[in-house]
Amino acid sequence: MKAAGRRRQGGYVLVMVLGALALVALVAGRFAQRIDELRAQATTLDGQARARIEAASALAGALYWITTRPSNAAGWGEDPTQQVHADGRPYTLPGGAELRVQDTRGLLPLNALRRQHLLRLLTDAEVPPPRADAMVDVLLDYIDRDNLKRLNGAERDEYAALGLPPPSNDWLFSVRELSRMPLWRDDPALLARLEPLLSTNREGLFNPNAAAAPVLRALMPQARPEQIELFETLRRDNGFFSGEAAQRATGLPLRSDTFFFHASEWPRITVSAPGLIRPLQYNLYLTPDGVNLPWAILEARSAPRSGDKPAPPRSEQAPAASPSTQPQTEERATAFPLVLAIDRP
Repeated sequence: MKAAGRRRQGGYVLVMVLGALALVALVAGRFAQRIDELRAQATTLDGQARARIEAASALAGALYWITTRPSNAAGWGEDPTQQVHADGRPYTLPGGAELRVQDTRGLLPLNALRRQHLLRLLTDAEVPPPRADAMVDVLLDYIDRDNLKRLNGAERDEYAALGLPPPSNDWLFSVRELSRMPLWRDDPALLARLEPLLSTNREGLFNPNAAAAPVLRALMPQARPEQIELFETLRRDNGFFSGEAAQRATGLPLRSDTFFFHASEWPRITVSAPGLIRPLQYNLYLTPDGVNLPWAILEARSAPRSGDKPAPPRSEQAPAASPSTQPQTEERATAFPLVLAIDRP
């Protein structure tokens, strides 16, 4: 009897030991899983930090280039084969970062709006004409200084009825203010497509050398598609220096005081890098005689990914630049010329 009792007690001990070992294994496994999660999180944070360093380097390179090189019809640079174009084409840096420099005179200025231009841009984006007309009224009511509502517009009462902050009745500071307006805020996908084509400039001058095809069509609604395509092809390398030359070559009505064929002091720089969640965008004002810096950053924000916006004009490989090692999409990136300039004795 005593031997049988001892065997039963030994069985209980074995079960308890096995249970304790199982618990230790479970705790150890959970601890190892947590260590793996922390290691993966640290790797992700390290990758994001490296991506931000690459993006900051790209921004610094672009700022250095456009503030130390003369501006011209195409962009910035003395040598036509090594210059930064102002039409938003992609450039790659050795670290894998990509940057685009866009003269905002090549965009539609919301603070110096001509109604017919924005209407054409909206209808080309497949917005029904009555809705497009109402969207323009809403925008104009937002930036004018009175509280008088246009036929299809919106003022304080309409914003209050929708639970929205009242209109600023002032210049737009950012294109993203469109997302605060009735009708505009109802279609985020449309806003994502239009944002790269719009600016908050307050002057009515346009740089056709830096304008995307949708903007050119909005400015010249009578132009034929083949004329727009011809203009984009001919301007690709060095740009046109005058409206007379552009009109003779393409037949487009470009001899106007509103067209200025030269890079302006209002560039927009967009930088991205592998590992960066979204590109970073900077709206700048170049001030060569500035007290602190030769530029002022007016706005810094995240930007839509390249797949969310219309593709800029295709750019050819710079003759003296090494081929890019980045995967190529339908648009080809050009090696940024600053690296070549630094390497020279």
